[in-house]
Amino acid sequence: MGWTYLSREALARAKAQMDEESMGVRDEIGFLTIHQRYADRFFPGTSVLHTRARYAVIVPWLFEDLAGLTGPAAVRALRERERELAGRLKDAGESQVIGGRVFPKPSSQPPSTVYWNALAVWGILRPRPDGRTISRAQAHRLLKSAGAATDDDGQPLLNFDPPFAPLPNRPDSWQSGLFTLQLATAEAIFLRERLAQLRRNGGVELSLLARLVRSEVAAPPAMWADETRAIAGPDQAPLVRARQAASLAGVGRAVYDALLEHMIEADDKREISSRHRNHLINVVEEYGSIAAKLDVDALEADIGAVPSKLRAVLTATKEWIASKSESPGSLFDVYAAAEARKGPRARLAKTPNGRARRLEWSSDEHGLAGPLHYRWEQVSTLLNDLADAE
Repeated sequence: MGWTYLSREALARAKAQMDEESMGVRDEIGFLTIHQRYADRFFPGTSVLHTRARYAVIVPWLFEDLAGLTGPAAVRALRERERELAGRLKDAGESQVIGGRVFPKPSSQPPSTVYWNALAVWGILRPRPDGRTISRAQAHRLLKSAGAATDDDGQPLLNFDPPFAPLPNRPDSWQSGLFTLQLATAEAIFLRERLAQLRRNGGVELSLLARLVRSEVAAPPAMWADETRAIAGPDQAPLVRARQAASLAGVGRAVYDALLEHMIEADDKREISSRHRNHLINVVEEYGSIAAKLDVDALEADIGAVPSKLRAVLTATKEWIASKSESPGSLFDVYAAAEARKGPRARLAKTPNGRARRLEWSSDEHGLAGPLHYRWEQVSTLLNDLADAE
């Protein structure tokens, strides 16, 4: 069996799908658009698949260790090194190990895949001359060229730009001994220097992540905490809107599940629990007042225009919350129209395909809806890792 790296486009599609699945539900209505855009605005380069900050130096170290290899040999060697690393980290008692659950098998999403975009955005992986992100295969080729012919003084005969920024020294435990995900002080300084420069959407304003990193303290207790807002600068108002949008999406996801339960019972004539319909009541009670305050025009000023059918869902859901209606039935048409983008996979469709998809859906196994999280858990871990370096 041969091995190859995914193209940038394939990686982007895979990242979007993994982001979606990590939210606990499939994104039937399109709320993931809001999640991704606000998360990218506030926390550039982050991913829901990130675990610990040290991987941002581990991945470049692995590549540099394999500097003499390219092509399939490099892919196989990197795959084996990442597999071995997962085992060593597990042996060290680490719990957030990428590939740890499947070890001794190799991970389908190893650190070099999970962190590649972050390395580029955070300035650890240098861009190509045209500004685009180099691929992992290109990084292997660039590293191999570093070992090309040298002059009498051992200097490369050709001008060589390595793919990675100068990295902190590897610890003594890198090759053998107890190796953990605890950042060394020099590694934390290296990462802080880069994260502290991150700009919002590639512009001139510092991102919220950069401001949090510059505070040099552990993560605030919540994304909406006073401590976060205090250092958010010009992102204070967008942060408030992001919370409102997260709450409205939480209500919307609960509405979708409640509509689906009702449709199975009323249209398909099948017995089903009222688990999600009951949960909708609780979600509206907890998040409805915050959700109803969202200014959709201001949201689009923050993150760009959203699809028209998603905008219709946001507007209709706000109006439904304000109406204090006990039944979400009036929202069916606008939600079904938004889900129609899923084609034959749409569950609210009054078609044979829709009925078949509803047969596959289990109310008791489907996770209860909640607000968007904007990768805050991953960002908190990153900030705490930096603060706890030793």
